[in-house]
Formats: sequence, structure tokens, C-alpha cells
Amino acid sequence: NDDRFPILPERVVRDIRRAMPRDGIVALDNGVYKIWFARNYPAHYPNTLLLDNALATMGAGLPSAMAAKLVNPDKPVIAVCGDGGFMMNSQEMETAVRLGLHLVVIILRDDAYGMIKWKQAHMQFADFGLDYGNPDFVMYAQSYGARGWRIDATDQLLPRVQACLAEPAVHLIDVPVDYSLNDETLNKTIRERSMQL
Repeated sequence: NDDRFPILPERVVRDIRRAMPRDGIVALDNGVYKIWFARNYPAHYPNTLLLDNALATMGAGLPSAMAAKLVNPDKPVIAVCGDGGFMMNSQEMETAVRLGLHLVVIILRDDAYGMIKWKQAHMQFADFGLDYGNPDFVMYAQSYGARGWRIDATDQLLPRVQACLAEPAVHLIDVPVDYSLNDETLNKTIRERSMQL
């Protein structure tokens, strides 16, 4: 129930799970958030949490979600993408709009290649070349004919996802995310608990 903003990944996972029905499909792009999903998102049925498990497929989240929606038109589908991965195939927003898909795209925005940045920091490499600027994702979505939304407070995420799932359209939700706990949680805590086993 942490209300910090930008939003912590665990809260994103929790709110998406609460918004999605048990048979809803979440398609993950490739980024550090997929570790949080793999550890914390209960999948109630097969093929309802789609992730590549470290195959480095940046940019696959949106196309994967589109394919899932085409195959399962009656199920709600959410793509969860980092800003870096989303921008690698963001032009597929046009395809989703043209096909009339009801799809929600959640962009976890940290204005960086967050997973690479986290790994470099863990290996004590200098932080170099991993931060970048992004377009205004709300306007970007609108330029394709999609609906664009921005989260400005943590308590806005769950109701926004619920509203987007209820309204047939292509929706994009820009979600600022805070990855500051990655190292503590995903490296140190896991290492300590593993040593206790």
C-alpha cells in the first residue's frame, strides 16, 4: 500500500492484478519490471502472464499484446512496457488503432534503460549513456488516434486502468516509476534469504 510517487513497481503489479479479471492477459515487454511481475503477479490461468524470461526482446510487449487480443478478442489485454522498449515498436499503436483493438498499454517511464542501468550499478560500472528524453506519451498516443493518459499520483493508477479496461479503445497510460529499491530488493535481500536456506 505504498503511496510514494513516482510509483514503486510492486504497487504497479498489485494495481494491475486488482484491475484485471482472472482470465485477463498481461503481456510484458523486456525490462526490470518483469522481475517484479514474475515474483508478485499471481497468474490464475495458463498464458495470462506473457513474458520472455530474459531473451532480451525489447519492443515485444505491444506486438505481443496485440497478438493476444487478436487471438482472444473477448479477454481484456494489457501491455506493460518500459519507455525504452515501447519506443522500439511504438509505431504499432497505429496498427492497433486501425484494427480497432481494445487494448491498454501501460508505459513504466523512468527516462532510462532501467534494467541495464540497474545491472551496471550492481556491477559497479559507471552510469553512462542510459538516460534519455521521451516524447509526451499522452500526445503521442493521441497522434495515432488512441486515448492517452498520465498518472500524476499513485492512487490514480488503479481507477485509470479499470476505466480503460471498461472503455473499448486503444489506451496508453504514462506511469512514472521509481526503481530505487531494485538493488536492495532484487540483489541484497534475495542473496541474504538464499544464504539462509
